[in-house]
Amino acid sequence: MSDQQSAPPHDPVKDAARGRFEVMRTFGQLGTLGLSFVIAIAIGVALGTWLERVTGWKPVFFVGLFLGFAAGALNVYRTLSRIK
Repeated sequence: MSDQQSAPPHDPVKDAARGRFEVMRTFGQLGTLGLSFVIAIAIGVALGTWLERVTGWKPVFFVGLFLGFAAGALNVYRTLSRIK
């Protein structure tokens, strides 16, 4: 007899359940992309608008918009890199 143990038999039901779980988890991560992108832009716009009122500078709104867009794009990139 050899010292190696034989691999446990594969249970097709458990394998299928694991596969479905992975698919559902991936869908969940992808589902958060749009929401996180929109929230990041909304926060940037809100901060830009607030800074415009506080400082009186007019182009700050657009800076907040672009920073929010960049933050949203970064969130999308991080989420997609975790999925792969």
